[in-house]
Amino acid sequence: MSLSYHHDRRPEVDAIRALYAASPLRRPIGDPVRIAKMFLHANVVITAYDGDRLVGVLRGWTDFAFDGYICDLGIHPGYQKQGVGKRLLDEATALSPDIRWVLLASPIAKDYYGHLGWEALPNAWLWPRAGGAMPDYASYQAEHADLAARA
Repeated sequence: MSLSYHHDRRPEVDAIRALYAASPLRRPIGDPVRIAKMFLHANVVITAYDGDRLVGVLRGWTDFAFDGYICDLGIHPGYQKQGVGKRLLDEATALSPDIRWVLLASPIAKDYYGHLGWEALPNAWLWPRAGGAMPDYASYQAEHADLAARA
C-alpha cells in the first residue's frame, strides 16, 4: 500500500460522501451542498489517497496560534488499523506546537484516541444542532449502503 498525504488536495464532494458512507462517521451525506460547505469553510483539510482513491480525510479549523478543532477523521474501512488515522492526526498536530487541538469522538471511536496521547476531557459542552441528533449507526448505514459501495 503506497498512500500519499496532502494538505492541498481538496476532495470532490462525491468522494467525501462515499467515504463517509463507508466509514463509521455519521455526516449529512444525503445533502451534498452541506458537505461542500463543510469543506469550503474548513481551514484544515488533510487527505490520504491510494492512487486516485480517497481513503482518509481529516477536516478541522484552527487559528494557527492557540486553538484547533478536528471535526472529522474518516478512514475507509479497508484502510483502518493501518496507521492512516494516526498519520492524519500527526499531520494536523504538526502544523504548530502552539495549537491545543480538541475533537469530539464518535461513539464508535471514543476509545481510539487515548493510546495516541490524546487526553479525555470531562469539561466539554455541546450545543445541539437544529434538527436533532443523527440517526443511530445501523439505520444510517442501511440508508446509505448504495453510496458506501462507491467508496
